[in-house]
Amino acid sequence: MINTLTSLRFLFAMMIFGAHCYVIDSFFDAHFFKEGFVGVSFFFVLSGFIIAYNYQHKLQENKISKRTFWVARIARVYPLHWLTLFIAVILGNYVVASDCMDWLKHFLASFTLTNTYIPKADYFFSFNSPSWSLCCEQLFYFCFPFLIPLAKTYKRLLYLFIPIAIIVVTGMYFTPEDEIKGYWYVNPVTRFPDFIVGMLLFHLYNFFKNKHITSRQGSAMEIISVLFFLSFYLFASEIPKVYRYSCYYWLPVAMVLISFSLQKGVLSRILSNRLLVTGGEISYSFYLIHLFVLLLYAEWQKETNFKIAWYISIPVLFCIIILLSLLSYRYFEKPMNQKIKSLFNK
Repeated sequence: MINTLTSLRFLFAMMIFGAHCYVIDSFFDAHFFKEGFVGVSFFFVLSGFIIAYNYQHKLQENKISKRTFWVARIARVYPLHWLTLFIAVILGNYVVASDCMDWLKHFLASFTLTNTYIPKADYFFSFNSPSWSLCCEQLFYFCFPFLIPLAKTYKRLLYLFIPIAIIVVTGMYFTPEDEIKGYWYVNPVTRFPDFIVGMLLFHLYNFFKNKHITSRQGSAMEIISVLFFLSFYLFASEIPKVYRYSCYYWLPVAMVLISFSLQKGVLSRILSNRLLVTGGEISYSFYLIHLFVLLLYAEWQKETNFKIAWYISIPVLFCIIILLSLLSYRYFEKPMNQKIKSLFNK
């Protein structure tokens, strides 16, 4: 485990949390918060890097099988996804369906993580809407073992990435505004380049990891990458949203990931703090739980007409989500992960 990247998971999960706080107060309608959806791009690129970091050599050297890899990923993704899906079913009002059969279609699509292949918001954002990104992760995980022959050298991956990237950017340009979310934000096929960027970063990491990098040089790399990312982030409003959904952030996210993966600078030492690392460990639970809490509170506000200032309610809600995430991670996520791997790897 690379502690700095684990901590970054928590920071980017917080950005997604901030992007969704607009349901509580219009203060969070500002660009600084709403642009927090970049956290999803970060997670997709990070996924490509971490999966390659943990499994590429093992699969290349036949130390693990495709089955073992897929079981590990299923054990990671599905238990909490299904739990939050059933919570959404119990709570209700999280899906728009015309009748019982239509509701069942929505449910099965969400249950199997295939809902984002249908470019309709009532499908890809139905039930627990943050789970749409898991559909993308599912495709990434399925394809990864088949990419191993291409992953042997960065040149082979580039030969795959470059034409796909050109097609993606060209397609984005010709897509009508009202269709960009369904085709370019949530669609697993069109988000696949994000994952390949992460795999390419793993090759760059292998190049740098044995180089002699001083603490001063490492600190400079980390600070420059953060400033570079912030410059993209703060001025993103000048860029059409269709590009910001993925390709616009490939370079700044890649710079952040590679600089912090080396763990050479002062910022890395800060991110290695155990509290931040724990935050990263519970970030999956945090991500899938947070919107339930925000929406339930927003609904309660409307029904009671009782207004609490956001600078009080948001920190309280954040702490509640952290507590629920810790409980979920310790008493559900980890135990279920182990049980599924034990069951299917016998």
